[in-house]
Amino acid sequence: MTCDPNGDRPPAFGIDQLTMVVAPASDHSGGLDLQGLMEYLSKEIGLPINLVRCENYGEAITALKTGAATLGWLGAQAYIQVAREGHVEPFAVGLPVGSASPNYQSLFVVRDDSPITALAEVRNHRIAVGDPHSTSGYNVPRRELAEIGIKLDREGDFSEVVHAGNHDEALRMVIDGVVDVAPVSSVNFHENIRSGAIQAALVRIIHRSPDIPGAPLVYSADLAPALKQRIRETVLRAHQHIEAGGYGGAVERYVDPAEARLKLLEAYIRPQWSWRTYLTIASLVAVIGLVSVDLEVDPLALMTSAGNYFADVIGRMMPPDFSGFAHLLLAMLETVEIALLGTFLAISISIPVALCAARNTAPNYFVYLIARVITVFFRAIPEFILAMILVIAIGFGAMPGVLALGFHTMGFLAKFYADAAEDVDFGPVDALNSMGAPRIQVVSFAIVPQIVAPFIGYNLYILDRNIRMATMLGIVGAGGIGYELQSAFRMFEYQRVSAIIILIFATIFAIDLISSRIRSKFQ
Repeated sequence: MTCDPNGDRPPAFGIDQLTMVVAPASDHSGGLDLQGLMEYLSKEIGLPINLVRCENYGEAITALKTGAATLGWLGAQAYIQVAREGHVEPFAVGLPVGSASPNYQSLFVVRDDSPITALAEVRNHRIAVGDPHSTSGYNVPRRELAEIGIKLDREGDFSEVVHAGNHDEALRMVIDGVVDVAPVSSVNFHENIRSGAIQAALVRIIHRSPDIPGAPLVYSADLAPALKQRIRETVLRAHQHIEAGGYGGAVERYVDPAEARLKLLEAYIRPQWSWRTYLTIASLVAVIGLVSVDLEVDPLALMTSAGNYFADVIGRMMPPDFSGFAHLLLAMLETVEIALLGTFLAISISIPVALCAARNTAPNYFVYLIARVITVFFRAIPEFILAMILVIAIGFGAMPGVLALGFHTMGFLAKFYADAAEDVDFGPVDALNSMGAPRIQVVSFAIVPQIVAPFIGYNLYILDRNIRMATMLGIVGAGGIGYELQSAFRMFEYQRVSAIIILIFATIFAIDLISSRIRSKFQ
């Protein structure tokens, strides 16, 4: 189709215009300046772009979901929500001027004259938070606070929770004394200082979150592929032609989302690679080399001959011999029974030991010390040694296996329980103590309910482990399928060995499925 005499031309890519929605991370254009970039993009692709600054994140999200908007900037958390449903795709992430990556942080900010010096001290103060869809103004701060036992939505943790419209407003609330603390984006924080909107001397940062990935520009997944490619290419090269703007003001350039993800990973990995890291790796390699020499380990010989050895062994084990399967099944059942009784014994003993081995539940330090010694002692002695001693003392059969598993795994369970008890939220504990509740009530109503889920998980893990170990204990005379396995090996009945191994695998696999189902009910 040709242009008419007035120079009019048909709509590019079959549509009349694009609409770009912007979430309200900042309340002034300098903090989120996309006007120049959109004007350049409009000129290059031949389509007018209507730039809309939304009142809240929900408005921007809805516009992109319903198709009312075809381009958008949402912030990291809101973008994930919309992208997960398949409505949008990322195409570019802004790299701020002077920054090596698009990553940013959530900063907890107080007035410079505030007595608050650490994140743990914000409890019972006034806090301003952003929109629930905001990443650095709400979601990341909520996670950071939860890690130290403070919850935004729990009554009593803050004297007042104020909802600010955006990061700039939250900063002003802190400076004006409306609130005592506010989490804000590092991008907005530095832009406010750079532009002179706030004075750096008036505020103080008390906590920084880990790096957050820069929020991308997105387009609708329904746009024509050719148009999406043109938009992406134009924005990625925009810095070569104009002074591009974005979140935080001027940006060095826009980068591909894949490059942005790589820079996020580098932000976590690179700080770990100091000279200490290299020294540790070199030391580890040296130790492994010396140990290999001392043990006369020849990896090359092992690699060249292992294939032949394994092929020979596997050949002897095929096909599996399931004759007398009922007998093997009864032996496997005996092994499971030994594991069940051993686990029950471990649980029964470990609960009182754990209560004495946790600092916050032990009657006194002496009892705490004795309980910790007991847990270490039984963890230090392998089940094999305990089983051999008990076989000599008691005789062959299931009982030595039950006792060996019970006492050894009691050491692990008691430690797990004690550590869980020490990590509980002390709010309910302090509340009951302040009311003069006896220790038994504090433990029963403030500690036990908080450790039920890990209690179930630990017990199922120990049961799974004990079934495997009960198999091995049969080799030293503790009964069960292990005894059958040892007998098959001694008689060079490798086909029967493979049948026993298959039966053990099937049993462990079934137990694991059941355990996973039970754990899911308590999460």
